[in-house]
Order: sequence, then structure tokens, then C-alpha cells
Amino acid sequence: MLPSRVNIPVPANPTQEDFFSAGLGTLFSDDTQNSHGTPGESVVYTSPAYGRITLEIPRHPDVEEGRKLFAHYLWNAGVVAADAIEAASSNDRQEAKDGKVNWSERWDVRDRDVLELGAGTALPSLVAAFSGAKSVTITDHPSSPALVTDTIAHNVKANLHVYVRPTAKPDTEEQPRTKAKVSVHGLKWGTPKFMSPFSPGKASDPQPKQHGFDTMIIADCLWMPSQHVNIVRTIDQNLRLGNGQAVDKEACALVIAGYHTGRGTVARFFQIATGTMPQDVQETLTKEEGEEVREVQHLLRLDDIFEVDVDCNVRPWQEERAGECKDMAKRWVVCAVLVRKCGTGHACE
Repeated sequence: MLPSRVNIPVPANPTQEDFFSAGLGTLFSDDTQNSHGTPGESVVYTSPAYGRITLEIPRHPDVEEGRKLFAHYLWNAGVVAADAIEAASSNDRQEAKDGKVNWSERWDVRDRDVLELGAGTALPSLVAAFSGAKSVTITDHPSSPALVTDTIAHNVKANLHVYVRPTAKPDTEEQPRTKAKVSVHGLKWGTPKFMSPFSPGKASDPQPKQHGFDTMIIADCLWMPSQHVNIVRTIDQNLRLGNGQAVDKEACALVIAGYHTGRGTVARFFQIATGTMPQDVQETLTKEEGEEVREVQHLLRLDDIFEVDVDCNVRPWQEERAGECKDMAKRWVVCAVLVRKCGTGHACE
């Protein structure tokens, strides 16, 4: 099981409660755990290729705006994204067994400029840096505890031995564990300006280049319907422009999401992103919502979409599944690849 790669470090002088807490996933194997860690503490993700990746979990935010972002956990979508990136970016890719997921070249980040949205602990970004990405740009909402408490900068330093804070100086002689250029920014979805996580209220200098990314990672960012249009706008603003040719290394957005607020919420995002929202649903939108949806509906198309569970089983994506309860849904995430309808960024006929 992919969640079994995530463990709580055992203290130097453990108590019985520490052992019990660390073994919850084994003791209650029928109850799928889709979030990991305790705010302000840490977990260890064990990568098959890169070993132990220690992740500090952001502290529980003091302000309500930060709490609503739910960045103070590691979610299963991030774990699945990390596995996908690592597997697809390996020279030793193995053919998947029947019924298991086979990650396509779309998930290969080698020599790619990568941008992660809503990063939280930044596990997918760290794995992308280990896996040979050319650059990795890590972002979260400017008020996210992952930025406010320096959690992302800490995780980058602890695992990659890279210092992203401008004033930080190496306190050891350790060599960087990646050749990727790594940076951290605040980014509010739907807006083009990247903000400095170290100087609140100030824009990052320099700014990442517009349309400057080959791969975007969007893990567990779909649970707020009010942000669906903004996420599509952010993809459009940052995904590299091409010539419209459907080639293997075409710029793409990798979208991985659990069903925290329902399968219908996730389906709604893909309908907006690809311009396939049913007319009767569009008629329920306010005038302003309808205008926003029409503004972005011509931009993207689905290159691939399927569902993966915690055991790497794969099945077709469905907008509705009869008889599916919350416990069943917790095992699964949707995995999708979005590309531009036209590589030039202009509307297609």
C-alpha cells in the first residue's frame, strides 16, 4: 500500500502510545488513511529509489484563512503523485502487472521545468527534484502555514540540501542532492504574480517566467468549487506554449485529487477545464459564474484520466459511481493529464 510508505518517526525514548500511533495503519488496515501526520510534527516518506524523505508537517494555523487551506497534513494525492513521478522518471521502468497502474511518459519530469500548486509539505516537488527535473518551483497560497512557518523551505533544505531562503547559509559542507534549480513562492490561484514567502506582501524578484513550465503538479487542490476557474487560469498562465502538436513531451498539468468534498466536485472541475459542463448545470450558475466558466472553457483538454487506489490498482474514471460510500471513495484518487486545446494558447474552433 502506498500509505505504508509514510511513517511517524519513533522518538529516542518511545512510549507505548508512540508505538501504537506509529502502527495505526497496520492495526486498522481496513480503514484507509488519506491524510498523514500531526500539525507541527513530522513524518517519513520512504521512497523506493531515494530512501527516507523527512517531511515537517506545517503547524496548525492561528488564523482561519490558513486553516481553510488544509495544508497542515500530507494527503494521499501527494503520495500518489510522488510515486507516479518517481516511477515514470526512472530508467528502470517496469511493465505494470494486470490491473496495476502504468505511469505514462507524461509523468516523467526529467529535464523539465516543474511547477507545483498548493504544495503543503512539497513531497511531489522533492521527488521531482530527485528525479532529474531541470527546475522545481514550489508554491502555496501566501497565507498557507507551509509558507508562513517556513515548512517548505525546511523540507527542501533537510532533504535536498538546497537553501531557498535568500539569507540562508549552509551550516554543513553537504553537497546538494539534486541538480535542479529549486525556488519557493507564494501564489494565489488565478493571479499571475508570484509572492515572496520570506517578505510578506512583496513580489518575488525575479518572477518566474510566464508560460515557463513544462509540467505542473496539482495534488489535492480541487475540493473548493469556488477555485476551479482560478486553477484553470493558473494552468493557462504558467503552462508552456507549444505548436499544438500532440507529442509525448508536450507541456501538461498532472492533476491528482481525492474525493474529500464528493466525486461531483471533482467532476465539476474537469467539466469547467475542458468545456464539457452540461447545459442544464450551466443554467444553475449565476451570471458572473457563467461568464467565468465561459472565459476558460476553451483552454484545456483531457489527454488521459483514470482512478488509482492505495494499492496501485487502476480503473476507469467515472463522474458517478452507484453505491460508493465515503469509506470506499477514500481509497481512490483521480489522476488526469491536462494539455492545451491549442498549443499556441489561442481558442480552438
